[in-house]
Amino acid sequence: MSDATGLLDTSQVSGTQAGTKIKQVEQLAQRGDMLKASQEFESYFVSYLLKVMRETVPQGELTANKMGDMFQSFYDQEIGKRAAQSGSLGLSDYVLAAVSRNEDLARSPSNPSISVKS
Repeated sequence: MSDATGLLDTSQVSGTQAGTKIKQVEQLAQRGDMLKASQEFESYFVSYLLKVMRETVPQGELTANKMGDMFQSFYDQEIGKRAAQSGSLGLSDYVLAAVSRNEDLARSPSNPSISVKS
C-alpha cells in the first residue's frame, strides 16, 4: 500500500476510507504530541521537586560552589527525564486522561453548558 518513497498509494482507497485514514493519522499524531507534552510536564515537575528538596539539605564542600549547583541542576533534570520516560509516577498518564476527558466533554453535544472557544 506504499510505494518506494514510503508514501501511501491511495489509488485503491475510496474517498471516505482515505478521509478516515487521514483522521486516524492526525489523531495519532495529536496523541503523540500530547504524550510528549505530558512527559515533559512530569519531567519538569520531578526536576523542580528534587531542586526544592535539595534546598532543604545543607550543602557539602563539593557542591558549595556554582559548578556544584550547575551539576546538581543537570542531574535533577536528567533524573526528571528518566522518571517521566519510565512512567513510574504516572503523572503523565493522569494528565493525558484529564485532557482526553476534557476533550470528550467539549465535543459532547449533550452538554450545551460547555462551550469551546477558538
